[in-house]
Amino acid sequence: MTDPSRIYRWLLLVSSIVTIAYLVGAAVRENYLAQWQTVQHEYRNILREKATDDRGRELLAKFRVEMKQASIPALATVDRCVTCHNGIDDPRMTDVPQPHRAHPGHILDKHPVDRFGCTVCHHGQGAAMTFNEAKAEDVFWDYPLLPPELTEATCVTCHDAEKLPPDQIPLLVAGMKLYQEKSCGSCHKLGGRGGALGPALDNEGAKTKHQLIMTNLKPPHTTWDWQNAHLRDPGGVVPDSLMRNPTVTRPEALALTAYMLSQWKRDVPESYLAPDKIEQKYHSLHPVPLTGEQVYRQYCTACHGNGAYTRWDKKFNRFIPAIRGASLIAAATREYFQTNIERGRPGTQMPAWGPHAGGLLPEEIAGVIEYLRTGATVAPAMVPLILQGDSTRGHTLFLRNCAGCHGMNGRSGIAPEIGNPVFQQAATNDFIVRTIRNGRVATAMPAFQRADAPALSDQEVADLLAYLRTLGEQRGQKSMAQNSISGTPSGHQP
Repeated sequence: MTDPSRIYRWLLLVSSIVTIAYLVGAAVRENYLAQWQTVQHEYRNILREKATDDRGRELLAKFRVEMKQASIPALATVDRCVTCHNGIDDPRMTDVPQPHRAHPGHILDKHPVDRFGCTVCHHGQGAAMTFNEAKAEDVFWDYPLLPPELTEATCVTCHDAEKLPPDQIPLLVAGMKLYQEKSCGSCHKLGGRGGALGPALDNEGAKTKHQLIMTNLKPPHTTWDWQNAHLRDPGGVVPDSLMRNPTVTRPEALALTAYMLSQWKRDVPESYLAPDKIEQKYHSLHPVPLTGEQVYRQYCTACHGNGAYTRWDKKFNRFIPAIRGASLIAAATREYFQTNIERGRPGTQMPAWGPHAGGLLPEEIAGVIEYLRTGATVAPAMVPLILQGDSTRGHTLFLRNCAGCHGMNGRSGIAPEIGNPVFQQAATNDFIVRTIRNGRVATAMPAFQRADAPALSDQEVADLLAYLRTLGEQRGQKSMAQNSISGTPSGHQP
């Protein structure tokens, strides 16, 4: 009679043999055929070829095939990169292939691996024992290995970029320059200064890929790929993005990517900071005021261009006023400019730029006003308007002549908001009447009292002025009503 357990004993025997074979294979692979061991055997052969003197023979004799690592508690890192990159500090290894080649330049003279490690500059998974895991692009790791050309972005962790030799950080220097030339600060705040339309960029380099929309990018999904693609086509990477296309070339996008990656307030011990970095921290608390032109170019040109002509903004579907236009600077007072700059236009794309908002210093606001008014001429004398206006008739005139551009209540149109509370406070009656009568040269604002074809009489201008002044009152009443309904303390009891 056949033993029914015979087949199971055979199965157990076969499975045991397979398991033992697998374990033996894994042990051999782990202890004798690991990638890092293969690399170190290659390196030992290179050492043997270069052991032509006493020093070379000594280094060969001391070399051991073993795991190596740099443990830096101050930086909370353990880097095993030197397990495969054995020759990074050996000047004889400049002509050998990677990963055995010496580190380029003289960086290691002042940045020894046993004090700084590798990942503080290069990123990547320091504890990894294979190249793929060290690179960490396709595995879960917050900061994969940076491409060589972008490694310079990490220099600012311990250095002031403006004090480093430009030839050592060419991309970073170009990115810093482009950031100012493209007036990125018009929308983004950096170091407490800048606009509020876009997100602040102070820690942009610390973002991980999990914080970014990667669905429209091809793998590998890295933060620098995202930055690069986003800078070239914001809407193509982030659907419904409000960011204008900065119109940069591929090299320029790469330079800006390096600059974005450098924006990382990484906390490292003070003993690692270069003296110029400490000095930079001091100056960030006591900034030197920019000139008016510098302020305008860094924080205004993205929206206003050169300011001489009005611009049509396709992104926001509205006109951007010509703030350096001849008509405006001739009619507007310094107080008008100062109020608009310091307080912005609430509810519009124009942010507040005062010290507690956009971060401009009082001297810088004064400077940019002078720059805006450069070349201003004295406004020609105007016949005073002494007629009493009727706001009801003015409302009709407003709907007929103004609402099409300025909106039904002076807001949310395609032209500047004349119902905005800041405009209502800053604009004098003389300024409004002069603008209605003469219009704005080089803008879409027409003159309603042209000598050859007056569209409005003095009485109609007075009626229109009377109505315009009610827009501020309506706004105030609406705010009070909303506060009353919501129960929000307003400081004005009904």
